[in-house]
This record gives sequence, structure tokens and C-alpha cells, in this order.
Amino acid sequence: MLSLHCPLNKHTKHIVNKTSIAAMKEGVMIINTSRGALINTADAIEGLITKKIGYLGIDVYEQEENLFFEDLSEHIIQDEQILRLLSFPNVLITSHQAYFTKEAMDQITITTLENIKAFKNNTELINEVK
Repeated sequence: MLSLHCPLNKHTKHIVNKTSIAAMKEGVMIINTSRGALINTADAIEGLITKKIGYLGIDVYEQEENLFFEDLSEHIIQDEQILRLLSFPNVLITSHQAYFTKEAMDQITITTLENIKAFKNNTELINEVK
């Protein structure tokens, strides 16, 4: 089993690709709850077709911003790769909800309130994006 837990950067983009998949055990299970672009989707689909990948679980997808954050139940999905992934019985796709635990939401709330307090008090914003 391969479970991905890393940030997306120039070194990790498409870390799961045709070459890395070829080096994996036959029937490997891949779980990605980190960032969608860690997996080259086209290569993963090929791995699923050839059964090199036995199971794929993803909570993230390269093009998720176009799919996961609004109700598309009355629209035709234009993304061929996600449609292909959905056709496999051994693929589980969730809509980027892995973070949605009580603990995570509590921490997000605490961090947000601390940021508001720091801004109001004109003190250092430790989470400021520059």
C-alpha cells in the first residue's frame, strides 16, 4: 500500500507516474489525501487498466476546483479523466473531505480567531501570506 502524505511542490508533482507505478508491487493500493497533482491521473488510469494498480482511493484530484466545490448534479461532466476513474469498481473518490473532522475544524477555528486577534492588536500575524 502507498499512502501519500506530502505537500505539492516541484519535487513532488506527479510523483506517482508511469515510471514510479512500474516499480510498484502488482496490485498496489494507492491512497492520496494530500494534493491531487501528486498523481499523474492519465498514468494512474493506465495502471488501473493493466491492473498494476489494484485499488485507488483519492480525496483530492488535479482538477478538483472544477468539480468538487459546487453541485453539478444537473450538469454534464466534461472531465474525461474523472469520468474514467469513476467507471472503475476499485476506485473510491471522495470530494476533498478528509480534513473535515471535529479536530481539524476546531484547529481551523482557533487559528482563525488567533489571526483576527493579532490583526486587531497590531501584532505579528504568524500565518500571514506575503
